Amino acid sequence: MNDNLIIIQNLKISFYHENGRIQVVRGFDLSMDNGEIIGILGESGSGKTVSATSILRLEDEADSIDSGTIFYKGKNLVELTEKEYRKIRGNQISYVFQNASNALNPYKKIGLQLTEVLRNHKLLYSRSIVVDVLKEVGIEEADTVFDMYPFQLSGGQNQRIMIAQGIISKPDLLIADEPSSSIDASLRKTVLDLLKNINQKSGMAIILITHDFDEAKYLCDRLIIMYGGLVMEEGFVSDIFENPLHPYTGELIKCASSLSRGDNPVYALEGTAPTPLQFTDECPFFARCKQRLPECILGIPEMIVMDNRKVRCIRYK
Repeated sequence: MNDNLIIIQNLKISFYHENGRIQVVRGFDLSMDNGEIIGILGESGSGKTVSATSILRLEDEADSIDSGTIFYKGKNLVELTEKEYRKIRGNQISYVFQNASNALNPYKKIGLQLTEVLRNHKLLYSRSIVVDVLKEVGIEEADTVFDMYPFQLSGGQNQRIMIAQGIISKPDLLIADEPSSSIDASLRKTVLDLLKNINQKSGMAIILITHDFDEAKYLCDRLIIMYGGLVMEEGFVSDIFENPLHPYTGELIKCASSLSRGDNPVYALEGTAPTPLQFTDECPFFARCKQRLPECILGIPEMIVMDNRKVRCIRYK
């Protein structure tokens, strides 16, 4: 296990609900090396964000990991106390939240918020260190921005501040949750370029949580496709785009390609994804699948390993 940065096996997560405990992640696996960029892609409610936040135990206290292991540098994070976790969270593993405007403290200056990250982990801190990191993420007039508040900056600038906050402790792993979704479309590529540059310069591993196939194709080495709380397919980005194995993956690529071409109307996947309250013991994509077989309702398909690919579909048994 020490050859890998992080290994997650058979992770299952439940939330408390008025009807009892509801399982929202029914099986998540991940093996990641140092310096790798992996995308976790799926529709809303697929379990992608919950799976990633479990690495840092960011879910509410009422939520819990039912089973599974999360090994980081050979240590099972599931077994750590909260005190032990605080030494890792925001230091060795950092998180970039989806909406910077909501995640940043509106009452604290930018410089103070970044300095606090270093101070909390007993790392060397100074104004010059923070200013240098602001420059690294492309903030112009960084020395001036140090003394500004989030509301004085644009959405794109605040997103860069969030990334600066995530990398200032020089973590081994950065988890970026839809980092470009809340900013203007014209600025999204600059955020992806920034993440790519950070990865290439520092060797920092990155997990990108996204629903955008084009973003994943541009930034990631490998891709995990989630649906209905399960991993449906995994492989290198180039392999998945050239030859998607799972019918759901193929439909997502059709949607993304149609959108990129500017088709009118844009190709859309029929139906809606199930919510955790609607999960059943059959293939979760059965109701929307154009290649479904009668056997698909007999149980949740097992994950099939094929060379460097994985797919959860009975057609490959």
